[in-house]
Amino acid sequence: MGVLKVSLQILWVGVWIFTGVGCGSDPRGRFEAKVRGMIGEVNAGRYGELEGVMSEGLKGRIRAEGWEPTAVLGVVARRDREERAEYCLRDVPKFEGKYAEAEIGRVVGEREKRGVIPFVWEEGRWKVGAAYRDGRSWDGEDF
Repeated sequence: MGVLKVSLQILWVGVWIFTGVGCGSDPRGRFEAKVRGMIGEVNAGRYGELEGVMSEGLKGRIRAEGWEPTAVLGVVARRDREERAEYCLRDVPKFEGKYAEAEIGRVVGEREKRGVIPFVWEEGRWKVGAAYRDGRSWDGEDF
């Protein structure tokens, strides 16, 4: 019984160290991991999963232009399949707690285009934002 109690305490300390010292207490690291996960979904062809990571502001903006988020994801998916595009995280130029920006690379063959995507902390998780904090427009971005 004593060995079990000691083993459980060691396990608990190990979990605490991992979550507290490892990736758990590093908000920027968790953000980067979340963005890499989103990119992994796209690269695996699971675009439908991404509707859940669109902020309400972005969904509203898409609907204001006469589209539905699902339809937009379908168009992007088709274009990416045709061009055999892949995405990768290149940098996190801005991380301010509840707002962040990620520089994403879109690779087609040997060409790469980069764009900076805004993210907001909404409903307890990171979601793709509708606008940049400094007033830049999404219209200038052309992946």
